[in-house]
Amino acid sequence: MIISNVSFPKIIENQIIEKSESCELMLPYLIKSIRQLEKAGADFIVIPCNTLHNLLPKIKQNTTLKILNLVDEVCKESIKFGKVGIIGSSKTVDSRIYENKGFEIVYPTKEEQKSISQIIIKIIRKESNEKDKNKILEIIKNVKSRGANKIILACTDISNLINSKDQEILDSQEILIKTVIKEMNC
Repeated sequence: MIISNVSFPKIIENQIIEKSESCELMLPYLIKSIRQLEKAGADFIVIPCNTLHNLLPKIKQNTTLKILNLVDEVCKESIKFGKVGIIGSSKTVDSRIYENKGFEIVYPTKEEQKSISQIIIKIIRKESNEKDKNKILEIIKNVKSRGANKIILACTDISNLINSKDQEILDSQEILIKTVIKEMNC
């Protein structure tokens, strides 16, 4: 297993996650990392970030390696539930990468979304706390009250704060891990 921790200026996270700026800010850093993985002999690539899946078409243009599609894998699970909520970064929500995949989506309100993105930044910076966890749980409850049968944690960082073993949760990180294991034939 080869791991490449993509090195980039951390301000870019804030620009993409909180301000919903273009994910293309990350493209040069991702391509550099992919080149390193190619040279190291990787068989496939995993991008454990829902938001960066907006770049998948451009990333695919820059490599011949197979890329496991996190969003597609989550959608395979989500279709079973008819109506799901999305809890993720503002960019993930604004980009609608989960739209038109065979199920209905319930989104957080604008105010809820702002809170989610702020908490994601805190999780990444290792500054989150119990209050943040409770806020996310409150938002999940609100989204469920608006008709969602399940909630997609459409940000792999959120599962570091929320217990994804909850029956109401579809954890994109857990789904990706299962997909990687399957791909590796373990």
